[in-house]
Amino acid sequence: MIEQYVNNYALALFSLCKESGQSVKDVYDELCGIDSIFAENGDFVMLLSSPVITEEEKLDMLKNAFEGNISDTVYDFICVLTENRHITDFSEICKSFKTLYYQDENIVEVTVKTTVSLGENQRQKLKSKLESFTGMNIILNEEIDEALIGGIVVNYNDTQIDASIKGRLAKLKTALAAL
Repeated sequence: MIEQYVNNYALALFSLCKESGQSVKDVYDELCGIDSIFAENGDFVMLLSSPVITEEEKLDMLKNAFEGNISDTVYDFICVLTENRHITDFSEICKSFKTLYYQDENIVEVTVKTTVSLGENQRQKLKSKLESFTGMNIILNEEIDEALIGGIVVNYNDTQIDASIKGRLAKLKTALAAL
């Protein structure tokens, strides 16, 4: 049941952005920043969700912390979550909003594992090829995995492309074992 109201909050904020013409990317960036602040300051979120503290005191805390530093839309959204006692679900709401944003902008996150860091030229070529292959806008996340020995492993959505030496050796081992 939690998932549905989390998705409803995210969809309401997303719809508000679209209707008002506010940049969904800007709102998403603000949400990510606030999510980081909440993650680093768990006590603040506990205060905002505490039944001992009055709603007026909670809203004053939010005003002191955020008003004028973030858009009115996001500020009002945080206030609504606090008033409705759902501020502890902020991180999950951000994830749901991210999904809506990525779908709307045709974005996919791709994780690339290599044994060494990619150079800027390699990174741009890979991103370009992946965008051409998937037909989507790519956000590239790199990971270093020395166990691959060499080559590359690309993961996105439910797809994995393994062009690593480790992967090729595993396939060879399987093929030899089948003989």
